[in-house]
Amino acid sequence: MKPAALLSYGLLSMTAVLLHAQESPGRNGKFPTGLSFQYGLGSYAHTDEYISREKYSGSLPILQAVWTHRHDRYVYHVGMEFGSSSEIRNANISSTVTQFSLRQGFLYPLPGFSLLSGNANAYVGPSTGIFVFTNKQHIAVSGFDYAQSTAALISLGLDSRLICPLSRRFHIESSLNFSVLSLGLRMVDMEESDESPVKLLTLFSGVNGSWELGMRYHLSEKLSMKTAYLLAAIRIGAWDPLYIASDNLILTLTYGL
Repeated sequence: MKPAALLSYGLLSMTAVLLHAQESPGRNGKFPTGLSFQYGLGSYAHTDEYISREKYSGSLPILQAVWTHRHDRYVYHVGMEFGSSSEIRNANISSTVTQFSLRQGFLYPLPGFSLLSGNANAYVGPSTGIFVFTNKQHIAVSGFDYAQSTAALISLGLDSRLICPLSRRFHIESSLNFSVLSLGLRMVDMEESDESPVKLLTLFSGVNGSWELGMRYHLSEKLSMKTAYLLAAIRIGAWDPLYIASDNLILTLTYGL
């Protein structure tokens, strides 16, 4: 090879390496992995007919921690979420609501496609989860009267993610997940009913789902930040119906390990 051609080849190779090094770690819309911490705040409402048919509403802050790891063929994620508030109200009556969930799942990549002039990536896979809800009214009771309600779900579900890069550092991200089949637990009045507190629930008798849409910014090779809108809904109708809905503005920090 002539010296001039050898020099040109070397310059082209060096340029390609430099351009590759300047790109962010999520340049192709790959799943952001590592440890994530999330805080969310917004509006919350529930109707818990075990206690009352009235709607209670307020604000329920949520905290979440998630670990995500990418394997050769799938992405594994496990996380827990906690939320509590003593100011969920209906008129002058307040209630303390506590919610806890533990979820894990496997996400498998689908073939890439073009979206918003970029290369988007979609993931879908099964998930399992535990959800626990307690509702305690701040009122005086006597005898066998109850002012506390409890519900829980152990669920099999479906998770999906969509990641669409807008630039080297900005990505649009969306997720949708919901339970398909659940083992439900509900507090029942043993004095007046012989109904079982444990039942198998389907999409028609009980569901736990959420939808999220947000924007992620890669601050560095390891650190990224996401702001998003989160809409969540829970319906358990096999006993005295329980309906829960919330929408939150969330902030997430992710550190890649």
